[in-house]
Amino acid sequence: MKRISKSFSANELTPKERFLKAVKLKKVDRPPVLSANQTATIEQMEKLGIFYKDAYSNPEKLATLASAAWEELGLEGVGVPFCQTVEAEAFGLEVNWGKKKSSIPVVSFKGCVAPEGIEVPENFLERGRIPIVLDAIEILAEKYGDFLPVLGHVIGPFSLAAHIANIEKILKMSIKKPKLVEEFTEMGLDAIAEYAKAMRDRGADAIVIENMFASADVIGAKNYAKFAKPFDRKLIRKIKGITILHICGDCTSIIEDMVETKATCLSIDSKTDARFAVEISRGKAAIMGNIDTIYTLPFGKPEDVEAETLRAIEAGIDIIAPGCSLSPLTPNRNVRVMVETVKKISVRATGDSYA
Repeated sequence: MKRISKSFSANELTPKERFLKAVKLKKVDRPPVLSANQTATIEQMEKLGIFYKDAYSNPEKLATLASAAWEELGLEGVGVPFCQTVEAEAFGLEVNWGKKKSSIPVVSFKGCVAPEGIEVPENFLERGRIPIVLDAIEILAEKYGDFLPVLGHVIGPFSLAAHIANIEKILKMSIKKPKLVEEFTEMGLDAIAEYAKAMRDRGADAIVIENMFASADVIGAKNYAKFAKPFDRKLIRKIKGITILHICGDCTSIIEDMVETKATCLSIDSKTDARFAVEISRGKAAIMGNIDTIYTLPFGKPEDVEAETLRAIEAGIDIIAPGCSLSPLTPNRNVRVMVETVKKISVRATGDSYA
Protein backbone atom coordinates (compact mmCIF):
# COMPACT_ATOMS: atom_id res chain seq x y z
CA MET A 1 0.00 0.00 0.00
CA LYS A 2 1.33 3.41 -1.00
CA ARG A 3 1.87 5.92 1.80
CA ILE A 4 2.78 9.57 1.31
CA SER A 5 3.59 11.44 4.49
CA LYS A 6 3.65 14.97 3.05
CA SER A 7 0.54 16.91 1.97
CA PHE A 8 0.35 18.67 -1.40
CA SER A 9 -2.38 20.79 -2.94
CA ALA A 10 -4.23 19.56 -6.00
CA ASN A 11 -2.78 22.33 -8.18
CA GLU A 12 0.83 21.77 -7.15
CA LEU A 13 3.23 19.65 -9.17
CA THR A 14 4.15 16.42 -7.47
CA PRO A 15 7.89 15.89 -6.91
CA LYS A 16 7.88 13.27 -9.67
CA GLU A 17 6.15 15.59 -12.14
CA ARG A 18 8.57 18.39 -11.28
CA PHE A 19 11.59 16.11 -11.65
CA LEU A 20 10.46 14.72 -15.00
CA LYS A 21 9.88 18.22 -16.34
CA ALA A 22 13.16 19.63 -15.02
CA VAL A 23 15.29 16.74 -16.21
CA LYS A 24 13.84 17.23 -19.70
CA LEU A 25 14.54 20.99 -19.53
CA LYS A 26 10.90 21.99 -19.36
CA LYS A 27 9.63 24.93 -17.31
CA VAL A 28 8.90 24.24 -13.64
CA ASP A 29 7.70 26.31 -10.70
CA ARG A 30 10.99 25.76 -8.84
CA PRO A 31 13.93 23.35 -9.03
CA PRO A 32 13.39 19.84 -7.69
CA VAL A 33 15.62 18.99 -4.75
CA LEU A 34 16.85 15.42 -4.33
CA SER A 35 20.05 13.37 -4.50
CA ALA A 36 21.68 11.38 -7.29
CA ASN A 37 23.79 9.50 -4.77
CA GLN A 38 23.60 7.77 -1.41
CA THR A 39 21.41 9.45 1.20
CA ALA A 40 21.74 7.38 4.39
CA THR A 41 23.14 9.15 7.44
CA ILE A 42 24.10 7.84 10.87
CA GLU A 43 21.19 9.80 12.31
CA GLN A 44 18.75 7.98 10.03
CA MET A 45 20.38 4.59 10.56
CA GLU A 46 20.30 4.90 14.34
CA LYS A 47 16.65 6.00 14.33
CA LEU A 48 15.60 3.11 12.09
CA GLY A 49 17.99 0.56 13.57
CA ILE A 50 19.09 -0.28 10.03
CA PHE A 51 22.74 0.08 9.06
CA TYR A 52 24.36 -0.51 5.69
CA LYS A 53 25.05 -4.24 6.07
CA ASP A 54 21.59 -4.78 7.61
CA ALA A 55 19.97 -2.99 4.69
CA TYR A 56 21.74 -5.07 2.08
CA SER A 57 20.55 -8.28 3.71
CA ASN A 58 16.85 -7.59 3.15
CA PRO A 59 15.00 -5.63 0.43
CA GLU A 60 12.41 -4.28 2.90
CA LYS A 61 15.19 -2.88 5.08
CA LEU A 62 17.02 -1.43 2.07
CA ALA A 63 13.82 0.25 0.88
CA THR A 64 13.06 1.54 4.39
CA LEU A 65 16.50 3.15 4.69
CA ALA A 66 16.11 4.65 1.22
CA SER A 67 12.67 5.98 2.19
CA ALA A 68 14.28 8.09 4.91
CA ALA A 69 15.57 10.41 2.18
CA TRP A 70 11.95 11.57 1.81
CA GLU A 71 10.47 10.74 5.18
CA GLU A 72 13.28 12.22 7.30
CA LEU A 73 15.06 14.69 5.02
CA GLY A 74 12.35 15.84 2.64
CA LEU A 75 14.46 15.04 -0.42
CA GLU A 76 12.10 14.70 -3.36
CA GLY A 77 13.27 11.33 -4.60
CA VAL A 78 14.42 7.94 -3.37
CA GLY A 79 17.04 5.58 -4.73
CA VAL A 80 19.23 2.54 -4.16
CA PRO A 81 21.83 1.15 -3.71
CA PHE A 82 23.99 3.21 -1.32
CA CYS A 83 27.44 2.17 -2.56
CA GLN A 84 29.38 1.39 -5.74
CA THR A 85 30.32 -2.20 -4.91
CA VAL A 86 27.25 -4.22 -5.94
CA GLU A 87 28.40 -4.95 -9.51
CA ALA A 88 31.97 -5.67 -8.44
CA GLU A 89 30.70 -8.19 -5.89
CA ALA A 90 28.60 -9.84 -8.60
CA PHE A 91 31.83 -10.26 -10.58
CA GLY A 92 33.26 -12.16 -7.63
CA LEU A 93 35.24 -9.43 -5.86
CA GLU A 94 35.38 -9.33 -2.08
CA VAL A 95 33.60 -6.49 -0.27
CA ASN A 96 35.02 -4.97 2.92
CA TRP A 97 32.25 -3.74 5.22
CA GLY A 98 34.58 -1.88 7.58
CA LYS A 99 34.73 -1.97 11.35
CA LYS A 100 31.83 0.41 12.02
CA LYS A 101 28.18 -0.28 11.28
CA SER A 102 28.06 3.07 9.47
CA SER A 103 31.10 2.31 7.26
CA ILE A 104 30.32 2.44 3.55
CA PRO A 105 31.41 -0.85 1.93
CA VAL A 106 34.42 -0.84 -0.40
CA VAL A 107 36.00 -3.41 -2.69
CA SER A 108 39.06 -5.19 -1.29
CA PHE A 109 41.01 -6.40 -4.30
CA LYS A 110 44.56 -5.99 -5.58
CA GLY A 111 43.46 -6.26 -9.18
CA CYS A 112 44.00 -8.34 -12.29
CA VAL A 113 46.83 -7.67 -14.72
CA ALA A 114 44.81 -8.71 -17.79
CA PRO A 115 41.15 -9.39 -18.64
CA GLU A 116 41.85 -12.94 -19.86
CA GLY A 117 40.23 -15.49 -17.63
CA ILE A 118 37.68 -13.06 -16.19
CA GLU A 119 34.20 -14.09 -17.24
CA VAL A 120 31.01 -12.09 -17.04
CA PRO A 121 28.64 -14.24 -14.96
CA GLU A 122 25.78 -15.59 -17.05
CA ASN A 123 23.40 -15.27 -14.11
CA PHE A 124 24.53 -11.72 -13.32
CA LEU A 125 21.16 -10.51 -12.04
CA GLU A 126 21.00 -13.40 -9.57
CA ARG A 127 24.39 -12.79 -7.98
CA GLY A 128 25.34 -11.09 -4.72
CA ARG A 129 23.12 -8.24 -3.61
CA ILE A 130 21.59 -7.53 -7.03
CA PRO A 131 18.29 -9.37 -6.32
CA ILE A 132 17.93 -7.43 -3.05
CA VAL A 133 18.51 -4.10 -4.81
CA LEU A 134 15.98 -4.94 -7.53
CA ASP A 135 13.38 -6.04 -4.99
CA ALA A 136 13.95 -2.81 -3.03
CA ILE A 137 13.37 -0.74 -6.17
CA GLU A 138 10.09 -2.54 -6.74
CA ILE A 139 9.06 -1.85 -3.14
CA LEU A 140 9.95 1.85 -3.49
CA ALA A 141 8.11 2.09 -6.81
CA GLU A 142 5.01 0.49 -5.33
CA LYS A 143 5.08 2.80 -2.31
CA TYR A 144 6.11 6.10 -3.91
CA GLY A 145 6.14 5.64 -7.68
CA ASP A 146 3.06 7.77 -8.41
CA PHE A 147 4.45 10.63 -6.38
CA LEU A 148 8.26 10.58 -6.11
CA PRO A 149 10.93 9.75 -8.70
CA VAL A 150 12.61 6.42 -7.96
CA LEU A 151 16.27 6.24 -8.97
CA GLY A 152 18.34 3.15 -9.65
CA HIS A 153 22.10 3.53 -9.16
CA VAL A 154 24.62 1.63 -11.28
CA ILE A 155 28.38 1.95 -11.53
CA GLY A 156 30.07 3.37 -14.63
CA PRO A 157 31.96 0.95 -16.92
CA PHE A 158 35.34 2.58 -16.25
CA SER A 159 34.79 2.45 -12.49
CA LEU A 160 33.89 -1.25 -12.65
CA ALA A 161 37.07 -1.79 -14.66
CA ALA A 162 39.01 0.08 -11.95
CA HIS A 163 37.53 -2.25 -9.33
CA ILE A 164 38.45 -5.36 -11.31
CA ALA A 165 41.93 -4.26 -12.39
CA ASN A 166 42.68 -1.84 -9.50
CA ILE A 167 42.73 1.89 -10.17
CA GLU A 168 46.49 2.25 -9.75
CA LYS A 169 47.11 -0.51 -12.28
CA ILE A 170 44.54 1.00 -14.65
CA LEU A 171 46.38 4.32 -14.54
CA LYS A 172 49.68 2.60 -15.38
CA MET A 173 47.99 0.66 -18.18
CA SER A 174 46.63 3.89 -19.65
CA ILE A 175 50.23 4.89 -20.37
CA LYS A 176 51.87 1.58 -21.21
CA LYS A 177 49.03 -0.66 -22.40
CA PRO A 178 46.02 1.51 -23.29
CA LYS A 179 44.33 -1.30 -25.20
CA LEU A 180 44.05 -3.29 -21.97
CA VAL A 181 42.17 -0.41 -20.34
CA GLU A 182 39.60 -0.52 -23.13
CA GLU A 183 39.28 -4.29 -22.80
CA PHE A 184 38.72 -4.09 -19.05
CA THR A 185 36.14 -1.31 -19.50
CA GLU A 186 34.28 -3.12 -22.28
CA MET A 187 34.05 -6.23 -20.11
CA GLY A 188 31.31 -5.00 -17.78
CA LEU A 189 29.34 -2.86 -20.21
CA ASP A 190 26.58 -5.31 -21.12
CA ALA A 191 26.22 -6.55 -17.53
CA ILE A 192 25.71 -3.01 -16.23
CA ALA A 193 23.21 -2.32 -19.02
CA GLU A 194 21.31 -5.50 -18.13
CA TYR A 195 21.22 -4.45 -14.47
CA ALA A 196 20.00 -0.95 -15.39
CA LYS A 197 17.27 -2.38 -17.62
CA ALA A 198 16.14 -4.65 -14.77
CA MET A 199 15.92 -1.59 -12.51
CA ARG A 200 13.70 0.17 -15.04
CA ASP A 201 11.54 -2.93 -15.39
CA ARG A 202 11.08 -2.97 -11.62
CA GLY A 203 9.97 0.67 -11.49
CA ALA A 204 13.00 3.00 -11.59
CA ASP A 205 12.19 6.29 -13.30
CA ALA A 206 15.83 7.17 -13.98
CA ILE A 207 19.19 5.44 -13.88
CA VAL A 208 22.13 7.15 -12.17
CA ILE A 209 25.51 6.16 -13.59
CA GLU A 210 28.04 6.72 -10.80
CA ASN A 211 31.47 6.86 -12.44
CA MET A 212 33.62 8.02 -9.54
CA PHE A 213 36.95 6.66 -10.80
CA ALA A 214 36.43 8.48 -14.10
CA SER A 215 36.90 11.81 -12.32
CA ALA A 216 39.26 14.24 -14.03
CA ASP A 217 40.85 14.62 -10.58
CA VAL A 218 41.81 10.93 -10.75
CA ILE A 219 42.52 10.12 -14.40
CA GLY A 220 42.74 13.56 -16.04
CA ALA A 221 40.54 15.16 -18.70
CA LYS A 222 42.29 13.51 -21.66
CA ASN A 223 41.95 10.05 -20.18
CA TYR A 224 38.26 10.63 -19.44
CA ALA A 225 37.71 11.49 -23.11
CA LYS A 226 39.77 8.52 -24.29
CA PHE A 227 38.89 5.72 -21.88
CA ALA A 228 35.65 6.56 -20.05
CA LYS A 229 33.46 8.75 -22.26
CA PRO A 230 33.04 6.23 -25.12
CA PHE A 231 31.76 3.60 -22.70
CA ASP A 232 29.53 6.03 -20.79
CA ARG A 233 27.96 6.89 -24.14
CA LYS A 234 27.55 3.23 -25.11
CA LEU A 235 25.90 2.47 -21.76
CA ILE A 236 23.54 5.43 -22.06
CA ARG A 237 22.51 4.28 -25.53
CA LYS A 238 21.76 0.82 -24.18
CA ILE A 239 19.71 2.11 -21.23
CA LYS A 240 17.32 4.05 -23.49
CA GLY A 241 15.66 6.12 -20.79
CA ILE A 242 16.35 8.97 -18.40
CA THR A 243 19.98 8.83 -17.31
CA ILE A 244 21.93 10.88 -14.79
CA LEU A 245 25.70 10.76 -15.25
CA HIS A 246 27.51 11.48 -11.99
CA ILE A 247 31.27 12.03 -11.89
CA CYS A 248 33.01 13.09 -8.69
CA GLY A 249 35.44 15.96 -8.26
CA ASP A 250 36.09 18.93 -10.53
CA CYS A 251 34.33 18.19 -13.83
CA THR A 252 34.83 21.66 -15.30
CA SER A 253 37.40 20.38 -17.79
CA ILE A 254 35.22 17.47 -18.95
CA ILE A 255 31.74 19.00 -19.00
CA GLU A 256 31.73 19.12 -22.81
CA ASP A 257 32.69 15.44 -22.91
CA MET A 258 29.96 14.60 -20.40
CA VAL A 259 27.41 16.43 -22.56
CA GLU A 260 28.57 14.37 -25.55
CA THR A 261 27.63 11.14 -23.75
CA LYS A 262 24.00 12.19 -24.36
CA ALA A 263 23.04 11.67 -20.71
CA THR A 264 19.72 13.31 -19.89
CA CYS A 265 21.22 14.98 -16.82
CA LEU A 266 24.73 15.64 -15.49
CA SER A 267 25.29 15.45 -11.72
CA ILE A 268 28.21 17.71 -10.76
CA ASP A 269 30.28 17.99 -7.60
CA SER A 270 30.85 21.21 -5.66
CA LYS A 271 34.33 21.68 -7.20
CA THR A 272 32.82 22.08 -10.66
CA ASP A 273 32.16 25.58 -12.01
CA ALA A 274 28.35 25.51 -11.94
CA ARG A 275 27.80 28.52 -14.19
CA PHE A 276 30.17 27.11 -16.79
CA ALA A 277 28.46 23.71 -16.64
CA VAL A 278 25.03 25.32 -17.08
CA GLU A 279 26.25 27.37 -20.05
CA ILE A 280 27.98 24.46 -21.82
CA SER A 281 25.04 22.09 -21.34
CA ARG A 282 22.31 24.59 -22.21
CA GLY A 283 19.56 22.92 -24.23
CA LYS A 284 21.46 19.60 -24.25
CA ALA A 285 21.40 18.22 -20.71
CA ALA A 286 20.01 19.20 -17.33
CA ILE A 287 22.50 20.01 -14.56
CA MET A 288 22.10 18.55 -11.07
CA GLY A 289 24.11 19.40 -7.95
CA ASN A 290 26.29 20.86 -6.58
CA ILE A 291 26.04 21.48 -2.81
CA ASP A 292 29.29 20.64 -1.03
CA THR A 293 29.30 17.27 0.73
CA ILE A 294 32.81 17.57 2.19
CA TYR A 295 32.29 20.55 4.50
CA THR A 296 29.04 22.45 4.04
CA LEU A 297 26.46 19.68 4.44
CA PRO A 298 28.23 17.56 7.09
CA PHE A 299 29.89 20.32 9.12
CA GLY A 300 28.50 23.70 8.04
CA LYS A 301 26.02 25.86 9.90
CA PRO A 302 22.46 26.14 8.56
CA GLU A 303 23.26 29.58 7.19
CA ASP A 304 26.20 28.09 5.25
CA VAL A 305 23.90 25.51 3.68
CA GLU A 306 21.33 28.17 2.80
CA ALA A 307 23.95 30.43 1.22
CA GLU A 308 25.40 27.62 -0.89
CA THR A 309 21.96 26.46 -1.98
CA LEU A 310 21.08 29.98 -3.11
CA ARG A 311 24.39 30.16 -4.98
CA ALA A 312 23.54 26.96 -6.86
CA ILE A 313 20.07 28.25 -7.73
CA GLU A 314 21.48 31.56 -8.95
CA ALA A 315 23.99 29.66 -11.11
CA GLY A 316 21.01 28.18 -12.96
CA ILE A 317 21.27 24.57 -11.81
CA ASP A 318 18.15 22.69 -12.87
CA ILE A 319 17.96 20.19 -9.99
CA ILE A 320 19.42 21.11 -6.61
CA ALA A 321 21.22 18.21 -4.97
CA PRO A 322 24.23 17.26 -2.89
CA GLY A 323 27.29 17.33 -5.15
CA CYS A 324 28.17 13.75 -4.27
CA SER A 325 27.17 11.02 -1.81
CA LEU A 326 26.06 12.32 1.56
CA SER A 327 28.61 11.66 4.27
CA PRO A 328 27.04 9.44 6.93
CA LEU A 329 28.10 12.18 9.37
CA THR A 330 25.74 14.70 7.75
CA PRO A 331 23.12 15.97 10.21
CA ASN A 332 19.57 15.60 8.92
CA ARG A 333 19.02 19.25 9.86
CA ASN A 334 21.42 20.53 7.20
CA VAL A 335 19.80 18.54 4.41
CA ARG A 336 16.40 19.84 5.49
CA VAL A 337 17.78 23.41 5.29
CA MET A 338 18.82 22.74 1.68
CA VAL A 339 15.35 21.44 0.88
CA GLU A 340 13.51 24.29 2.59
CA THR A 341 15.73 26.92 0.94
CA VAL A 342 14.76 25.58 -2.48
CA LYS A 343 11.06 25.53 -1.58
CA LYS A 344 11.15 29.23 -0.71
CA ILE A 345 12.18 30.16 -4.25
CA SER A 346 9.48 31.79 -6.41
CA VAL A 347 8.89 31.00 -10.08
CA ARG A 348 11.19 32.60 -12.65
CA ALA A 349 9.15 33.58 -15.63
CA THR A 350 11.77 33.55 -18.40
CA GLY A 351 13.13 30.68 -20.48
CA ASP A 352 11.94 27.19 -21.19
CA SER A 353 13.26 25.90 -17.88
CA TYR A 354 13.41 27.32 -14.38
CA ALA A 355 16.89 28.72 -14.96
